[in-house]
Formats: sequence, C-alpha cells, structure tokens
Amino acid sequence: MRAAPDIRGPVVIAGDGPERERCQRLAAELGAAIHFPGELSQSDLVDHLHACAVVAFPSVARSEAFGIAILEAHVCGKPVVATRLGTGVELANLDGETGFNVPPRDAGALAEAINRLLARPEERRRLGDFARERVLKEFRSELVARREFELYTAAHEGALR
Repeated sequence: MRAAPDIRGPVVIAGDGPERERCQRLAAELGAAIHFPGELSQSDLVDHLHACAVVAFPSVARSEAFGIAILEAHVCGKPVVATRLGTGVELANLDGETGFNVPPRDAGALAEAINRLLARPEERRRLGDFARERVLKEFRSELVARREFELYTAAHEGALR
C-alpha cells in the first residue's frame, strides 16, 4: 500500500477479506489511485494476470511459506516483485531470473523494482518468458507428485533402518 503512490503505473489490488476496507482507507490517506476490484473468479484472475505488466507479492510474514500466486503469475509470463522472507518464496521467485526479491516492509525498494520493470519492457519480457518456461518445466503436477512420492519413500525407508 505504501509503495503505490510511487509506482509509475496503475495499481490493482484484487481480493476480498477483513483488511480490504482498511486498505481502501489507507489508499485514500496516501492519495494513491488504487483499483480494488474485490474477489475475482478464477477466469477473471487469469485475465488480470495476462493484462498486467508486473505482479507484486509483498508478503511480510514468514508464514508465507511458498507463494502459489507467484507461480500463477509466472505461468502467465509475468515477472514478480516479491519479498525476501527466508522461505520458499525465494524458490518460487528467483531473484534476477523470474523477477526481483526485495526486503520486506521496504516500500521504496518495492516501488523501485516495479518501476524498473515497467520502464524496461525487454527485461520484463525476458524475465516473464523464463518464469513461464520454468513453471512449465519444473512445477508440472506429475513432476511435483513424483518428487513428493520419492521423498516420502526415502523418508519411510530411512525410518525403517
């Protein structure tokens, strides 16, 4: 929210929940022109992802263990600016390869990284293209299921020793 006034492009915050009204009040206080479309259907979410230039994933809590939304943006060919939480977020969003990871709660760094991508369409396209390729290659459901099965099998066999 605090980065929005410094972002040189339209800002959309989708979703609904108990923080929405507080976020709308804060946007008004900051003078930030943020569009709040509310909860999106899966189809509308995909449309928004394809229509945007960059996706921001500014989580601040380590409880954000991975960030499936990052992979959703990547499969749509969009780079992500996420926060470094010391969790799987950095695995989902490879800094400098599929987007950028900035310190949590650093509105200036978030806005700067987003603006960099908005100003550099070729870099944005390169990161987004690699992000899409990576998701399609490394995060296919059958591959992830196979890896999980192998991990559980190894753990079970290790427990039997």
